[in-house]
Amino acid sequence: MRVRAVLRSAAIWSGFAGVVAAAVPPMIFGYPLVLLDPNRALSDWYFRTLGKTLVKVNPLWRIHVEGKEKLAHGGPYVLVVNHQSFADLIAMCFLDHPTKYLGKASVFDVPIFGWALKIAGEVPVVRGNRDSGREALERLGEWLDRGVSVALFPEGTRTETGEIGTFKVGAFKLAIAHRRSVVPVVLSGARDLLPKGSLVFEGHADVRVRVLDPIATDAYTIDDAGKLAEEVRARMVEVYGS
Repeated sequence: MRVRAVLRSAAIWSGFAGVVAAAVPPMIFGYPLVLLDPNRALSDWYFRTLGKTLVKVNPLWRIHVEGKEKLAHGGPYVLVVNHQSFADLIAMCFLDHPTKYLGKASVFDVPIFGWALKIAGEVPVVRGNRDSGREALERLGEWLDRGVSVALFPEGTRTETGEIGTFKVGAFKLAIAHRRSVVPVVLSGARDLLPKGSLVFEGHADVRVRVLDPIATDAYTIDDAGKLAEEVRARMVEVYGS
């Protein structure tokens, strides 16, 4: 069975590489369109379409989304998402909501794919570097001010146990500073698909994406960021266990 999983994973990764090789170059050559699309909405749509296509061509994967209609009005939002695996970003494509993501700076150095991330307006950060973290939050704040939602994984890394870890406060300071509502997004099942530290897809996966009610930040100050983080985490943990 393990040999079958390895062979299946090799085929999936090859498919990913093929899709990227075929789909990313048009983004690069189409970069001048940024002048007509400063919020990179077209790039967002393009990436979401690629992610959904990867799932639709794999009969072993299912993505179930609940509550995405909550994102239709009142944004932009600061989405906070628990981090389970590489598959999280693919699952998030099914929200159909234009969003800029915070990601590891090293990913942006990958030829072609990393360039496409930069063109799409995604924001890199160097883990453990405070200056980089501060600059990244400022760039995400600029997207919020332009009316574009942003998403962060406040645990900072993928879970090893399957449980939701402690939250860092950056996402919540960002939401409070820009007076934007926080929208918790609870993912489950993605870790079963691709556990942390593994490149082997585990076969069948039913990934569930649950969008919770927005939480207004008007009553909070920057000093309350830790309190807000704890409240949001407690809410997500409760839903995650249900």
